[in-house]
Amino acid sequence: MKNKTEETSETAFAAKEEIIQAAAELFMDLGFTATSIDAIAAKMGATKGRVYHYFGSKAEIFFDVQRTAMNRLTQLVEPIARSTDPVDVRLRRMAEAHLSLLIHDMPVQKVTVQALERYLFESSGFRYVHEIREINKLRDEYEEIFAEVIDQGTREGVFVDLPPRLLTKPFFGALNWVMVWYRPRKLQDPESIKVMSDALVDFAMRGIRKGGQDGNDGKG
Repeated sequence: MKNKTEETSETAFAAKEEIIQAAAELFMDLGFTATSIDAIAAKMGATKGRVYHYFGSKAEIFFDVQRTAMNRLTQLVEPIARSTDPVDVRLRRMAEAHLSLLIHDMPVQKVTVQALERYLFESSGFRYVHEIREINKLRDEYEEIFAEVIDQGTREGVFVDLPPRLLTKPFFGALNWVMVWYRPRKLQDPESIKVMSDALVDFAMRGIRKGGQDGNDGKG
């Protein structure tokens, strides 16, 4: 049986997750500047006092959306990167996991794909420079997971012979572009999403594999 402290911690976590989700949807649709604490509370059907109980400011929520996005991506992709699958199979599975989370967790993930500095520097100068550095560090660490796998593939002769950081940028670009043009539809079936995802992952893999091979190895 859970004790009172554990139940309280779980309740607080759930409440913060609810706020983060509502805020992410508004940040995605309206941008940081146009989103207010009142709007976040209204979207939840709650009072702004409930929001302020867990967060001190809109910027604090914004940074927690960023942290949540990066933590979810890392927790999903890192175990795949550490598996014993062949390097090209691993990279494909990582790309599939990355893209799947972008699509199914779009509000939270889209906020972190968008330019972080643009929202806060426009209105607040360098007030949040330490927080921005923290989020950028999380991004760099996540990117490094891919860079290490790509570097291994290059050394094994599977991927094109270019610096891994140079290859990682366009690889992410091919996947992250989905956040610009894709709009979820209520009646869209899972199979059509899979067809779209497979096409994007194929495109990203062709750009990185030596000889421009189709990258279908390991497709499930």
